[in-house]
Amino acid sequence: MQSFKKWALIPLFGALLSCAYATEVYNAQKIADIFYRLNGESAQPHKKINHAKGFCATGRFVSYAKNAAKFQIPLLQDSSLKAQVRYSLGGGNLHASDASKVRGIAVTLEGSKETWTMVMLNTPINFARTPEEFGRFFEMRIPKEGKVDHAYIKEMTQKVPSYRNFAHYMQGVGVTSSVAHTPYYSIHTFFFKDSKGELIPARFTLQPLEGVRTLSPEALKKAKGNFLEQDFKDQIAKRPVDYKLTLILANPKDPIDDTTKLWHGKHKEVELGHLEVSAYSGHGCNPEVFMPSTLPNGIEPPKDPLFEVRNEVYGITFSRRQ
Repeated sequence: MQSFKKWALIPLFGALLSCAYATEVYNAQKIADIFYRLNGESAQPHKKINHAKGFCATGRFVSYAKNAAKFQIPLLQDSSLKAQVRYSLGGGNLHASDASKVRGIAVTLEGSKETWTMVMLNTPINFARTPEEFGRFFEMRIPKEGKVDHAYIKEMTQKVPSYRNFAHYMQGVGVTSSVAHTPYYSIHTFFFKDSKGELIPARFTLQPLEGVRTLSPEALKKAKGNFLEQDFKDQIAKRPVDYKLTLILANPKDPIDDTTKLWHGKHKEVELGHLEVSAYSGHGCNPEVFMPSTLPNGIEPPKDPLFEVRNEVYGITFSRRQ
């Protein structure tokens, strides 16, 4: 009987092994390929395949010395840092309407010896927890025989908790009227070395000093497709576009390795300084890559499963644009 059981398990074991090999691995290379299948254009092989539409600006970051002293981050000891900024829309369409809800900002703060690059979105959470969820989110949007399977997308959005959670959150997000009224969030949890040398988990946010403002349905219908760039030019002709950079320190039970989860309740916040964006610089930075892994001494990278893959995808797609 024991011998029979042993040999009877072989087909089952083989089937499980086959399934294991059949499981797709969504590494950086595969995800990059998905982006090119979804957003790539043979006529424009060197364009960005996500956050393709954007414009560039420059300014400075003014550090708050009193609060910077709470951390061992030498970069923040400089009272003023040069800032390179790129505003963008999500997706690969160079001609997308600015009425899109998905906005991005990339900021590089330049010190005398170090730099810090922040790549942020206008939502505090992400739509995917793992590389597999991230890859499948875009893969299911690739047209098959010229058609997008909207019924399947709807089904998966309800089936996968990360997708469902993000879709629900986005229902309450309005379209901001200007980059000067748009908040941006790190999504990932980074680790900041405090004055005692301890690493403190925190997310960070850029909040517009003029407040968050969204367009009414009536105003949105009248808005031109490219209103963000022109509005920015109009804004800085009067005064700089200002944001405050704030750390949101994690509470003990906050999920620090899951970018799809909101942090609830009260949190200690530390304002590190303000970003003053004062000059429009065209589209020259659009082909460049802003790497979220470019961190100064005193800031350690996130430990969630998406961060490293995200950086690898940026590197792969940047090399393909050359």
